[in-house]
Amino acid sequence: MKLFSSWRKRSVDNEAKNNDDLKRNVQVTAHKETIEELTSPSRLNVNQHTGLDADDAKQRLVTHGMNMLTPPKQTPAWIKFLKELSGFFSLLLWGGALLCFVGYSIDGSEDHLFLGIVLVVVVVVTGIFSFVQNSKSESLMNSFKSMLPPKVKVLRDGTTDEVVSTKIVPGDIVFVEAGDLIPADIRVLECSDNFQVDNAALTGESEPQKRSSVCTHDDPLETTNLCFFGTLAPEGSCKAIVIETGDRTVMGRVAALAMSTKKEQTPINKEIHHFILVISGIALFLGVLFFLLSIGIGTPFIESLVFTIGIIVANVPEGLLATVTVCLTLTAKRMHAKKVLVKNLEGVETLGSTSCICSDKTGTLTMNVMTVAQVVYGGLNAFITEDAPTSFTGGKKTYDTTNLCFQKLLRCAALCNVATFTEGSKWKYKDDGETKQLDEFGNPIPIPFKGVVAQGVDTYNWKPVGNASECAMIKLVQSESSTPRDEYDVDSIRSSHPVKYTIPFNSKNKYQVHVHEDTSSGRHVVLMKGAPERILDRCTHAVIGGKIVELDDNERINIINQQEALSANGLRCLGFAEKELDSNVYNNEFKYAAENDEFYSCNFPIGDAPSDVIDSHGKTQNPQSTGGLVFLGMFALIDPPRPAVPGAVRTCQTAGITVIMVTGDHPVTAQAIAFKCGILWSKTRGDMIKDNIKFGRTFGSAGYENPDDAEAIVVPGSELSPDMKESDWDFILNHRQVVFARTSPQQKLIIVENCQRLGHIVAVTGDGVNDSPAIKKADIGIAMGISGSEVSKQAADMILLDDDFGSIVNGVEEGRLIFDNLKKSIAYTIQSNIPEITPFLAFIIFAIPLPLTTFLILAIDLGTDMIPAISMASEQPEADIMQRRPRTKSDRLVTPAMIQFSYGYIGMIQALAGFFTYMVVMNDYGYKPQILFNRGNSDAFGHQPFFCKFSGGHYVNLAGDINEGLNPSIDPPTREYPFWFEGYDGKVVDCGYAYNDFLSDGSPTQLFDFRNSETYTETNGKHTATIESYEAMEQNHYFEYIPWRGRTSSYWDDSMLFHNTNDVNKGGNLAQNTNTYFRGRAAGLWSLCEQTSDPSCENQFCGDRGSAIVRGVEVPAAALNADPSRFSTNCTVQTAMTSNLYGNALYCNGQGSETLSASCSSVNQYDLENDIAYPNNHLQTFYCMGVKDSCGQLTDEPATLPFCDSDGNVCGTFNDKSADCSYMCDGYCYWPGSNAVNPNTSQVSSFTQFKTETPGSSAKYQQCVNIGSQEAAYEALRHAQGAFFVSIVTGQIAGLLVCRTRWLSIKSQGMQNKFMLFGIGTEVMLVLFLCYCEPLNVGLGTRNLRLVHFFPAIPFAILIVCFDEARKALMRMTSRESVDPISGQKVRGKGWIERNFGY
Repeated sequence: MKLFSSWRKRSVDNEAKNNDDLKRNVQVTAHKETIEELTSPSRLNVNQHTGLDADDAKQRLVTHGMNMLTPPKQTPAWIKFLKELSGFFSLLLWGGALLCFVGYSIDGSEDHLFLGIVLVVVVVVTGIFSFVQNSKSESLMNSFKSMLPPKVKVLRDGTTDEVVSTKIVPGDIVFVEAGDLIPADIRVLECSDNFQVDNAALTGESEPQKRSSVCTHDDPLETTNLCFFGTLAPEGSCKAIVIETGDRTVMGRVAALAMSTKKEQTPINKEIHHFILVISGIALFLGVLFFLLSIGIGTPFIESLVFTIGIIVANVPEGLLATVTVCLTLTAKRMHAKKVLVKNLEGVETLGSTSCICSDKTGTLTMNVMTVAQVVYGGLNAFITEDAPTSFTGGKKTYDTTNLCFQKLLRCAALCNVATFTEGSKWKYKDDGETKQLDEFGNPIPIPFKGVVAQGVDTYNWKPVGNASECAMIKLVQSESSTPRDEYDVDSIRSSHPVKYTIPFNSKNKYQVHVHEDTSSGRHVVLMKGAPERILDRCTHAVIGGKIVELDDNERINIINQQEALSANGLRCLGFAEKELDSNVYNNEFKYAAENDEFYSCNFPIGDAPSDVIDSHGKTQNPQSTGGLVFLGMFALIDPPRPAVPGAVRTCQTAGITVIMVTGDHPVTAQAIAFKCGILWSKTRGDMIKDNIKFGRTFGSAGYENPDDAEAIVVPGSELSPDMKESDWDFILNHRQVVFARTSPQQKLIIVENCQRLGHIVAVTGDGVNDSPAIKKADIGIAMGISGSEVSKQAADMILLDDDFGSIVNGVEEGRLIFDNLKKSIAYTIQSNIPEITPFLAFIIFAIPLPLTTFLILAIDLGTDMIPAISMASEQPEADIMQRRPRTKSDRLVTPAMIQFSYGYIGMIQALAGFFTYMVVMNDYGYKPQILFNRGNSDAFGHQPFFCKFSGGHYVNLAGDINEGLNPSIDPPTREYPFWFEGYDGKVVDCGYAYNDFLSDGSPTQLFDFRNSETYTETNGKHTATIESYEAMEQNHYFEYIPWRGRTSSYWDDSMLFHNTNDVNKGGNLAQNTNTYFRGRAAGLWSLCEQTSDPSCENQFCGDRGSAIVRGVEVPAAALNADPSRFSTNCTVQTAMTSNLYGNALYCNGQGSETLSASCSSVNQYDLENDIAYPNNHLQTFYCMGVKDSCGQLTDEPATLPFCDSDGNVCGTFNDKSADCSYMCDGYCYWPGSNAVNPNTSQVSSFTQFKTETPGSSAKYQQCVNIGSQEAAYEALRHAQGAFFVSIVTGQIAGLLVCRTRWLSIKSQGMQNKFMLFGIGTEVMLVLFLCYCEPLNVGLGTRNLRLVHFFPAIPFAILIVCFDEARKALMRMTSRESVDPISGQKVRGKGWIERNFGY
C-alpha cells in the first residue's frame, strides 16, 4: 500500500510538474543562432543547399517521432457509463431498489418488485441523460490535426520532392508558398519580399505579419524569422529549415496544455451535487432513524422495511435530474435563437453565474475587419481629423465630401489599391449561382452596396477581396457612392483612370506607387500611399483650402501631431500623396520605369530626396524621381469594436460582471479598443507613470498622480510569468479595469487560473488556437462561430454563432434566469416531500392505515410534477435580473431558507390538506378517524375482518331493508343482513381485530391447494386468527363490520359477500400466492382447541409461542375476557381467552366431510346427519352449486331458499318443494345436499364426499367466503389514498403559482407563461387519467374518486397562495432597494422578513 501511495504521489507530482512546464512561455533559441550554427553537426547537422539524405531522415523520424500531435488516452465508453450509474444520487436509488427486492424476497409482494424495477429504470434513464454529456478530448485533438497540411515540398538528397507532412523531421529544408499551412516550426532561410504569415490562430493578431530571414526580437513569438506550425502563409514564399516537429512545436505545446487542462466543475453541477447530498442526507437520516424506531416499538421487519423505502422514495425527487436537463435544454434552444449554440447544457447556468469575463479582442470584441475609422485631410486653413462612420466613432461621419482635398484623397485610395469587390456579391443570381437575375427590362438586378444599419452603423453587402487595409479603403470610397457608376463608385473611378504603371509595396521602401491616366483631362497622375512619415517626407506641397499650397514646417508638425495622436489611440495610419504630371512629357507614349541601365530610381516624380550616391552597379539617381509630391492626407484604420459591444460591456458592469481584455495584440491597440468598448474608462496606471515622467512630477509635487490609486491597468505579457507571487496577481486583478496585452496562450491560462483563485466564476471568449487552453480551463468557454478556429470551438462549452460579444449578455441573462427558475423549480418540487413523508411517519407513529403508497409518490415525482416543474424554464425574468450582482458561492441552489419555505410552510400546509382529505374520505366510507389509530398494520387493515362494537344502528341487507329483529349492540350480523347502518342514533364505539394467535413454523408444501384443507399445515410465517379469537370478539359484542356506506359506494360488488375463491385475486385480498393468502383471513378457519397434531394438547390451547400482540393490530381488551366454554370448539382446560401466540391448530375449510370430520364438524357446525353440508357457522367458508360463475343470492335458512320449475319460475323453497319444483333459480347459490338440479346441465347438487378436484381443474362445487369486511376497508383505504394523492397535486398547483416569483406578487409577474398553463392542464388531466383509468387503478392502487372528494384540499390551496402573497408583500415593505450610481447595480438591504422568510 505504501509503495502504491508513493508511486501515485510521484505520478501526481510529475503531472503537475509537466503542466507547470507547459505554462511557461516558449523557450526557443534557433532564431538567434546564425545559419552556420543552426546547420552545424552539433545542432541540426544539415546542408541547407542539399537537405538531409533519405537514410538520415528515416533515422531522425525514428528518433523524433512522427510530425503529429499525440492523442490523449481515452476512457472506454462503458466505464464512463458505469460512472454515471454510480453517482451518490444513483447509489441512493440503487439502495432503495435493493431494499424493494429484499422485501419482495421476504413476502413476495409484487408491489415491492414493481417499485424496485421502477427505481432501477429511473437510475438507468438518468445515467443515459448524463452519459450524453461525454468527454470532448478526442474531438479536440482531431481539430488540431486539421492544422497540418497533407504534403510538403522538401529538399532531400539535393532534389525537391513532396513528402507526407507527418514524416518531416528536424533539419528538413522545406518550401512554403502562398496559401500553404506551415507544416512545423521553421526558421526562415530566404523568402520573397512579400512573405507574410497569419498568426491570428496563435497570437490573436488581426493582420498578417511580415517575415524575413533576419532575427528582429529575442522573443520567438515576436521575431520575423520564425514561423509556427498550424499558421497560414497568405502571401509570398520562403525556404526554411525545420527546427521542431510534433508535440515539441509551439502549437504542440498549446495542444498539450489544452489537453492537460482539467475542466472545472460547473457551478450548477456543484449545486446539484450539494442538493443531492442535502436531500439524500435527510432521506437516509429519516429512513434509518425511523426504521430503528419502528423495530424498537415492535413493528414487524417487513413493515419497517416498507416504511424505510417509502421514506427514501418520498424524500428523493426522482425526476429532478431529468427536470434539470430538460430545463437546460429548453433554455439552450432559446439561446440558439439568439445566436448562441450551447454544447454543454450545464454551461447555460454557468454563464449566468459568471462574475468575470476574460475576453479576447480580435474577432470577439472587434469585428475582425480592418476599417477606416478616421480621416485626415486639408481643411480651410490646415489639416484636420474627421470621423468615418464606424463603431469606433459611434457611427458618426464628420468629414466633408465636398472638400477638394477629401475628394482627391478618396480617388487616391481607390486607385492606389488592388483590392476589389467580388462580382458575386454585387448582383442577384439564380439558384445555379452562375446566371444573373434580370429585371423586366432584361437588365441584371444589382444588390445594394449598403446593408441594414446595426447599432447605428452601416453594414455592407458587397464582399471585398485583397489586403485587409486596401479592402477597408475601397469600402469607405464606395460608401460615398449613392448609385453604381457615380463619381465615387470604385469601378467608375478605376475605369475613368486606367492604370499605366505600378510599383508594389515592399518593406524596404514602405510605399506603393500607381500611375493612372485621368481620361477627363488626358493627364497622368502619380498616386502614392504608405507609411505616413515616408509619404510626408516626399511631399513639398499639400491641398489646403481647396488649393495646392507649399507645405511649411508648421503644417508638417500639425500633420505629425495628428498622426501620433491617432497612433497613440491604437489606429494604424497610412499617408496618401499625388502628383499631376506634365502631359507634354508623361503621356501614353512614355515608358515608365522604376530603374534602368543608367539610373537606380524612377524616371518620374515620387519625391525622392536628391542623392549623389552611386550604387554597386555604377548607377546614379534619376533626377526626375526627386520631384516633390502633394500631400493629400491620411486614413487611420483599426479593427473596430462590434457595434453592440460597448452596450453589452456596460450591461455586464451593471450586472456586476468584471470584463477583462486578454489579447495577443499590442498594448496601445488593446488600450484604445478597451476604451472604446468601455472596458477602460479612467486613466491607466501606465499613463499616470508616463505623464509623471513627461512633466517631471515626483511624489508630493503638484499635479503628481499616484499610480497606486489608478483603477485601470494595462499589463503586457512581458511582465507576466508562472513564478509571479499571488500577491502580485492580486494587485493586478484587484483593479476594476484590467487589460492584458501581448499575451501568450500559456499566460492566458495562468490569468484564468488566478481569476478563479480569487473566487470568480470565469467565462473566457476567444477564436484562436491560442485561446483553447484558457477556454477549456474556464468555468465556461465561449468560442466564435464564424471566425473561430475548430480547436477553440471544440474546447468551448458554447459558441457565438454571430461572433458578437453582445450575445454573451443575452446568455448571462438566460443563465441567471435559468438559475432563478431552477431554484423556483426545486422549491416547487420538494414541497411535496413533506406530504409524501408524513403519511409514512403517521403510519409508523400512530399506526393508522398507510395514507399514501410509494407508487403514488412516484406518480407525483415522475408524473404530475414533471411538466409543471419543467415549465418553470419558460418563466419570464423578474425585472431586476440584470441589475443584481452575480450570485456568490454562498447563494446556493438549495439553501436552508428554501428548505424552510418548501418544507416548513408550503409542505406542511399540503400535508394538512392531505390528512384532512384522507380522513374525510375514510369517514365517508364508514371509517371514522377515531377508529383508525393503531389499526393500520398493512397485514391487517383491508386484509383481515374488522370487528366493531356498535351502539344502536341497524343491520341491512343488499336491498337496503332493515332487520328490526336484530340488535347490533348484542347480535352479530347474518349472511342475509351483513351491513351496519348508523341511522339517526347509531355510532361505532370501538373497533379492532381478532387476535392473530396462531403462527406455524414454516411454509406450506409445494402441493398446497388453498381449496383443500388437507394441504394446510403451515401459515408461511404469518400470524393468523382462529375461530376461538373470532368467537371471543363476538362474545364481547364486537361484530364483523361492513359499513352500509361501503355498500352505497361505487366500488361495492355484491359478490364480496359470497366471493368465489377460484377467482384468483379479488381486490388483492385472496390469491393462490400463499404470501398474499395468509396475511388475511384464509378461506376457512383454524382452531386451537380442535388441533390433533399433538395428543397432549387435545381440547386445550397448547404450544405457547409468546405474545400475539402485533403493532397496528389493535385488539379490544374486552376480547381477553372470553369464556372458552362458549366456543364452538371444545376447550376443556383453558379458562379464559389470552393474548398468547400458539403453534398448534387444526384447519377446517368448510367441507362437509374432512379427514378429521368430528373435529371440523364442531368448527363448521354442519348437520351431517341430514347430509346438509351447509355450515351454520357464519364465519366459515361454504360450498354451493350455482348457475353463474360466482355465487349468487344466499339466504341463511333452508326455509327461504327458493326453488324453481323447469321454466325458471319460483315454485317453492328448500323445505317445501316437489319433484317438479327442484330446479336452481338463476342468481341463487345452492349448497351441496340441497338436491337442486341445474336445468342447463341436469346436474344434481347432491352431497358428495369430496367437494374439490385436482388443483387447476374446474371445481365441481364453488367454495365461497364472505370478504365484505376486508374489501370494504381495502377499497375505502384505496379511495382515501387516491384522494390524498389528489390533495397533494392540488397543493402543488398552488405551490407552482407561488414559486413563480421570489419577490414580486403573482399579479405583477402576470400569467404569460403559456407552457406553465399547459403544465397545470396536463397535471389535472393526468390526475384524472390515473384515477379513472381502470388498468392503472390496478397498478397504482388509485380508484374512481367521487367528485366531492376533489374539493377538501382546495381551501388549503387558497391558504398557500394567500400566505405567500402576504409573505412577499411584507418582504417588499421591509426590504429597501438602492442603485449603485457608478455601476448601476441594484442593491437590496434585506429586512427582517426577507432574512427569516425569504429564500
